[in-house]
Amino acid sequence: MEQNLIDSSKYKISLISLDTRFAMQKNAVNSIFRLNAPFTMRNVMRVRMASLELPLVEYSFSAYKGNVSFTMKIGNNPRLITVGPIPDGNYTAIALCNLIQTMLKAINSSFTCVIDDSSGLVIIKNEIIKFSLNFLSTNPQVAARPTHWGLGYYLGFRNPSYESEELVDGGIYEVSAESVINVQPNPYYLLQLKCPDQVVNVYHPTSECAYIEAFAKIILVGDYYTYQFDDNSNLMRKEFTFLSPVTVPFFEFTLLDPWGVPVNMGDANWSITLEITEIVNSKTYGSLLNTYQRK
Repeated sequence: MEQNLIDSSKYKISLISLDTRFAMQKNAVNSIFRLNAPFTMRNVMRVRMASLELPLVEYSFSAYKGNVSFTMKIGNNPRLITVGPIPDGNYTAIALCNLIQTMLKAINSSFTCVIDDSSGLVIIKNEIIKFSLNFLSTNPQVAARPTHWGLGYYLGFRNPSYESEELVDGGIYEVSAESVINVQPNPYYLLQLKCPDQVVNVYHPTSECAYIEAFAKIILVGDYYTYQFDDNSNLMRKEFTFLSPVTVPFFEFTLLDPWGVPVNMGDANWSITLEITEIVNSKTYGSLLNTYQRK
């Protein structure tokens, strides 16, 4: 909303540019940061995200995300063998399969890991010896998820564990995924805002009884290592009107993945612009306060 569209004798609109480079407080991976308001804003009625400039630098596969390794057993040997961890990073589907195949061959040279040309499904095969796989993450919080519970889920496997199927008598054992491989970046993030209380516009369910509360849902449309520019052109609502005037001493942002985990920004910087509407007329302030005060 532009200043010339409202009564300037009652309201004032300001743009506040906030950049992690100048944060007074931030976490180690730069997904949480706080900046003081330029002055204590005492009669704020509305806050709106005007723009967001965000580099897409989060790795799709990382120890932080708990999706870089799995375990297996070979033949009748009860010993559990760890496959991985793969290096933190982003991979093409073929590059990821080739890397896993290299790690499997280091365990037994008869292993292969390929993507079937017709179905697009990952197939892990051994031409000599039977094997079993356990794809659950070693991170208990990740392993407890209904989906995305470890590296295997990203490879297209929909069960946490598998016993290889014998294709011919005395040899050729394989396990095949049920879904196509996923090496794409997250399609969205959730942005939380405190100023000083948490501003809630979005309720994002992660289970039947659990929700993440956020200020905005940020749609990600670019590829790895590209900037995401959100100027509200996608029409996703990113504003909040307070029931009564509030005092804003600072702004604190938290960038979350779909599971509510702070995004690992790798200390890359990002910025946001907020549009703040303040009441500048005491009569208007009193009228609004009386309207929403408790009886």
